Amino acid sequence: LYWLNVGLGIVVFAVVFWLSDAIAHVLHNPDLAPLIKTLSLAFIVIPHGQQFRALMQKELEFNKIGMIETTSVLAGFTFTVISAHYWPLALTAILGYLVNSAVRTLLFGYFGRKIYRPGLHFSLASVSTNLRFGAWLTADSIVNYINTNLSTLVLARILGASVAGGYNLAYNVAVVPPAKLNPIITRVLFPAFAKIQDDTEKLRVNFYKLLSVVGIINFPALLGLMVVANNFVPLVFGEKWNSIIPILQLLCVVGLLRSVGNPIGSLLMAKARVDISFKFNVFKTFLFIPAILIGGHLAGAIGVTLGFLVVQIINTILSYFVMIKPVLGSSYRQYILSLWLPFYLSLPTFITSYGAGKLVDGYLPLSGVFALQVMVGILSFILMIIFSRNALVMEIKNQLVGSAKLKKLLRVG
Repeated sequence: LYWLNVGLGIVVFAVVFWLSDAIAHVLHNPDLAPLIKTLSLAFIVIPHGQQFRALMQKELEFNKIGMIETTSVLAGFTFTVISAHYWPLALTAILGYLVNSAVRTLLFGYFGRKIYRPGLHFSLASVSTNLRFGAWLTADSIVNYINTNLSTLVLARILGASVAGGYNLAYNVAVVPPAKLNPIITRVLFPAFAKIQDDTEKLRVNFYKLLSVVGIINFPALLGLMVVANNFVPLVFGEKWNSIIPILQLLCVVGLLRSVGNPIGSLLMAKARVDISFKFNVFKTFLFIPAILIGGHLAGAIGVTLGFLVVQIINTILSYFVMIKPVLGSSYRQYILSLWLPFYLSLPTFITSYGAGKLVDGYLPLSGVFALQVMVGILSFILMIIFSRNALVMEIKNQLVGSAKLKKLLRVG
């Protein structure tokens, strides 16, 4: 697998290097050609460290991975800044990235060789299982990417760039942050799931715990944002963007539902069943395309958002039957309870923030109303966590709190 990665890297390097002039010509920018050729060298360097990183992740050596990633980023950044001072050209940024890649690869190779040392032999048959898994994973990622960006493309096509820009603004606030945050959590849990993949009961318990934890992180923020959207938008983006308030509120629900779908990917990867995710995403695409096309033609940006929301609700319901049940067995009650816990803990945030906004509306400036809503919402959620006697919440508090006095305050034990 190591040599296959290296070989594919060399092939990609050759293709990109060869096409660099054509790409520069298509983009009407001949100065891009040498930049693309230089950047293509990364495809030769990066594959040498990828397998070592994957093995270290499998062994849960996240401290080392974090140290390596931080060191390499600092090395690349330092090189870029110093080089740009003496040689202020676009090429310095690319050379900085190559330094980043080289340092990261060298460090992963140095620490990773304690786990595995590649030998001078190659057998395609021995990696056929990995290739199948990788093919399904790649196909799933492509379909997922299409689903993610389709709504903006449809809006730009039907209603123009300005409407699509407003929608994209709301999307980047409500949907993108959870989409960026959750993979950090699930990336850590994937190797842990892989280690217990043959113990279905243990895997089931830990998966539903993860689902609840992801919900506890995302639900209060997104439900709170949904309530304060009418003050948040004019304060942050200006009153000219007030038209996106209902879009943002609907996308908060979309983001909430998508956030609890993210851990399913780690579960399917741990069980080597990414094929299920791919097939389901293809099915979802066939729902998604007509939903947003019809919604866009009937009601513009709101219609597209409603279409997106309807598909996401269907996705959340069917996810259990199509992706979770075949892997973990019948556990619908656990699925519902794992989603109910974060919703129940976050409900007071929604209610109190809304109530606070209504009470002081007209008495305080917009910024004051917004600040009060946020503070009341945060306080409500903290109190719910403190007074909750739920077993998972107690476990989280016990793990995060070391001080005996603080444990007493948080009602741990």
